[in-house]
Amino acid sequence: MHKVLMRQGENMAKNGIKAQKELARTYAAIDAVAPFMHFSSQDILPWSFRVQARADNAFEQAAVLRNNRLELAARLLVDHAVRRMRAQHKEIQASLRYARSADLVSLIPSSAKFIFLGETHHQPVIEKQILYILARYHKRYPEKKIMLLTEFVLDTNVSLLPREMDERITSKRNFFNLLMKWRIPVFGLEEPLAHSQAAHEIFTEKTGTAFLSSTALAVRTRNQHWVKQIKAMHETYPDMVFFIYAGLGHTEYNLPASVAAAFPEKETFAIDFFVGRRSRFTPFDRAFGGLFSGPGVWYWKDAKYARLAGFDVSAVLPAGEVR
Repeated sequence: MHKVLMRQGENMAKNGIKAQKELARTYAAIDAVAPFMHFSSQDILPWSFRVQARADNAFEQAAVLRNNRLELAARLLVDHAVRRMRAQHKEIQASLRYARSADLVSLIPSSAKFIFLGETHHQPVIEKQILYILARYHKRYPEKKIMLLTEFVLDTNVSLLPREMDERITSKRNFFNLLMKWRIPVFGLEEPLAHSQAAHEIFTEKTGTAFLSSTALAVRTRNQHWVKQIKAMHETYPDMVFFIYAGLGHTEYNLPASVAAAFPEKETFAIDFFVGRRSRFTPFDRAFGGLFSGPGVWYWKDAKYARLAGFDVSAVLPAGEVR
C-alpha cells in the first residue's frame, strides 16, 4: 500500500509540473511579459483561489477559473524573470548608475514618444515630482506638444473636466486642476465598466475585501484596453509626446501584460517612483533585494537591461521632498 501511495503521489507531482509548464507556455505565447501577480494577505496563495468555490453562477465561475490560471502562470513566468536577472547579476549591477539627485528629464531621450511614470499610490511627494517633470520637460522642449494619459480618470474620450474624475482619487483633484491650468491635455484610460458595481461583484469576497481591479484577469483586461486607448490617441495626435501616469503594476516592463512593453523599445521610457525605499513586489526587487539602500536615482549605462529589469530610471524619493 505504501508503494502504491508513493507511486500515486509521484504521478500527481509529475502531472502537476506538466500542467504548470503547459500553462506557462500558453501564457508566455500570449504575453510578451509576465501577467500580474496578486497575493493574498498571507502572501502564500492568490486570494482568487480562496474565492473559487464562492462563484455564484457559471459566468462568475468561468471568470474565476480563468483568473486562477493567470495567477499560476504569473508565478511561473515571474520566477523565470527573476532567475534570468540573477543569472546576469554581475553584469546588471555593473551597468546600474547611481546619483544622489538628478534631473530626471535630462535622462529621458528626446526620441521617446511614450514616457511612463509609474507610481506607488497615495504618495503626494510622487505627484509633486511628476508635476515637476511635466513642467521641466515643457521648458526643455518648448516645441513639443505633450499630453497626459492616466489610470486615475475614466475613459470618456473628452479632455479632462472636474466632474469626470474617478471618485477613487479625489485627493488628486488639485494635481489635475493644475495641469488644466497649464493647458496640458489630460485623458483617462480607465474603462467605466472596470469599476462598475456589477464588475466588482464578480471578484468580490463576501466580506467585500477584494475587488476586480486588482486580480490578474482584471489587470490584464484593463491593460489591454489602455494599450488600445494610447495607440488610438497616438494615431489621432501623431506629433504628441505621451506621458502615461499609472501604478507600477501597469508600467513596469516585466510585470502584468505590461502597458509599457506593448510599445516599441526605441520609443518608450519608463520611470518608476518609490518613497523611502523600493518595495519588494517587482521581479527586480526579488532578484536584487537590498541593492537600493535609500533615496536616490538609478539609471543604466547600458540600456539593454531596462526591459529585463522593468525600468529605465528608478527614483526613490525621500518623504516630503521633491528632487
